[in-house]
Amino acid sequence: MRSSRSRRDRSSARRTRAMRGAHAALAVALGALGAIAAGCGAPANADRSSPSEVGAGQTSLGQPMWETQLADTSGGFIGLFVVDSSTVWAAGRGGRVAHTRDGGATWSVDAVPGAEALQFRDVHAFSATEAWVLSIGAGGDSGIWSTRDGGSTWTSSFRNEDPDAFYDCFSFWDRDRALALSDSHDGEFKLLSTMDGGKTWHRLDPATLPAARPREGAFASSGTCVVTRPGGLGWFVTGSSGVDTRVMRTSDYGAHWAEAVTPIASPNGTSGIFSLAFLDDTLGVVVGGDLSAADAQTDDVALTTDGGATWRVGGPTGLGGAVYGVSWVPGAPTPTMMAVSPAGSVLSRDGGESWARVDSVNAWAVDFRSADAGWSVGPAGIRRTQWR
Repeated sequence: MRSSRSRRDRSSARRTRAMRGAHAALAVALGALGAIAAGCGAPANADRSSPSEVGAGQTSLGQPMWETQLADTSGGFIGLFVVDSSTVWAAGRGGRVAHTRDGGATWSVDAVPGAEALQFRDVHAFSATEAWVLSIGAGGDSGIWSTRDGGSTWTSSFRNEDPDAFYDCFSFWDRDRALALSDSHDGEFKLLSTMDGGKTWHRLDPATLPAARPREGAFASSGTCVVTRPGGLGWFVTGSSGVDTRVMRTSDYGAHWAEAVTPIASPNGTSGIFSLAFLDDTLGVVVGGDLSAADAQTDDVALTTDGGATWRVGGPTGLGGAVYGVSWVPGAPTPTMMAVSPAGSVLSRDGGESWARVDSVNAWAVDFRSADAGWSVGPAGIRRTQWR
């Protein structure tokens, strides 16, 4: 994440140094990947916040395990989007994008021309041919590209020219409408909106949003700090303020926003909410923690049953540090979700009240379209879940 920077005063320099510290801490957490820190992201037309049909077509699920499909440690894959059981897109450092059309039996990995020096932290796809990626960074390092031919060619949709913006993530309601979130600056959140399929992007009026705390922003740990759902519903999460953490929500495609404070703490610039997921319009989860304190055990899960208007503490994951990504498992016989972090993966079968360890392999993002269509990405590459 990178939070607000004032333009001319001495306090601006202090805030900038604090944010750079958060970036450096996240870079250390990534280790050999050498990535920089930042924010979040969320779903598209096959939206990441999947339907709430719990138990549909499922009588039981066994124990989960991860099967490595692409052992690519050079890709630094962090952005992940599962379209269906056959089609998956992932994005990472070096402007690299991977996708499969056969459930992961084979993967195609390419670099977006002109983006080889950039880091993609979010990806959203509508099909095997249509996808969008977002790069993070200060100023011109933040950008958005799209492909409509399965990655053979890419078109630049947006390149940031605001030196005070640092875009963390984006999310699509449909092929025409989307949001992109930047860290705050001078007490204002920066959100871009498109209503024409990315032909043009316009900043939302900051007066429609609650004021930002100093240094408040998002973490680009998994591309899951923004979620959109059909009908204009949308949410984004915050951290790094040293004050508290919040979930901002809209019900009219971003025209108006309301805030809700969560029980996840943000005592410093490296802590807060890292990931957000909704099973339906009302049932949601946020996860987070402190990326600079890998062994710290804190309240790292918060739950909502009213669409994000109020939040309460869930069961601790036991992972320690910060939890980078979380996803519901649609169609499971009970409200089931998987969470991942550099310390490994954990599973909840009771809607986030309790968690069980799956493994200890470093992972940054996880996404399930159904119980039979779940993947994770991280320094170890790309893995698909199996139930035994």
